Amino acid sequence: MIVYSHDTLRIFRLPDGPLQTNSYWIDTGTTSCLIDPILDPRNRPVQVSKLSLILATHGHYDHIGHADDWRAIHPVKLGIHRAENKALTDASVNLSNLTGDALEQYPAEIELHDNQKIALDANVTLQVIHTPGHSSGGVCYLVFFKGTPQALLTGDTLFAGTVGRVDLRDGDAPTLMKSLQKLVKLSSVIGEDTIVLPGHGPATTLRDEKKSNPYL
Repeated sequence: MIVYSHDTLRIFRLPDGPLQTNSYWIDTGTTSCLIDPILDPRNRPVQVSKLSLILATHGHYDHIGHADDWRAIHPVKLGIHRAENKALTDASVNLSNLTGDALEQYPAEIELHDNQKIALDANVTLQVIHTPGHSSGGVCYLVFFKGTPQALLTGDTLFAGTVGRVDLRDGDAPTLMKSLQKLVKLSSVIGEDTIVLPGHGPATTLRDEKKSNPYL
């Protein structure tokens, strides 16, 4: 389903995988970017622009499970924060070893860093925001259209009413709290009503989370 639309920009929310993780398909009108390749390629949205890039918010198995399947079909590169590139190749890092079905894939072709800007086309740019805590290399993606913020994809850092768990392999509660405060400060720059698109569950806004989320 389309969860955000502005001019030629469309963002689809596509829950998939064992934990119904939200993959997001960002269609600029000329090209597309897939966020969190847990989406089965057979569930690709119809009538969208050609896929040119895949990005992950972090390296847990429920967010990267079909990375190799997508790269086998499309000659595209995958980007993940530099702290989590091993998650693609190591089942103990992506936590799939806990499920009894070890997931080992090719490494990411692109290592991301904080504040990196990624141009999808002449109008749409993504900004990488490093938000560790749920995992060491967790990131959010801020979507700009012609230089104006439109949407914030938060992965497992921030959900509607709650936050990502910190009791996994490299989770850390104090670090996550710092990341959440980073997002609170960001809200004063991009606007509190910017739509937030989490890695699980429904959309929200920074305004609503500042009002009702106990962790903020």
